[in-house]
Amino acid sequence: MVDSAHLSKVLRDAMKGGKTVVGAQESFSALKGSKAILLSCSVPAGLGEKLREAAKKNGIPLVELQYTSVELARMMWRPYKVSAVALRSISEGDVNQLMK
Repeated sequence: MVDSAHLSKVLRDAMKGGKTVVGAQESFSALKGSKAILLSCSVPAGLGEKLREAAKKNGIPLVELQYTSVELARMMWRPYKVSAVALRSISEGDVNQLMK
């Protein structure tokens, strides 16, 4: 289970640098330049499976969160639901911490 405090910190740091892509379809399009993909538990089934397969094929870590898209949006201070986030700038240590 991902620690919410650590996840919030990682998201905040990534958003400050402008290195996030928000949304499931957008994350799929930005997969090649991403270091990690975060999926909420409420991602649409077909799109979630498509992201999982593409991430596995490209060797990109995919973190399945226990948070809903509304909770993930709140962590990112977004006024809309966020079902997936592609992180383009994240340290290996942070990726390993999120994967636990």
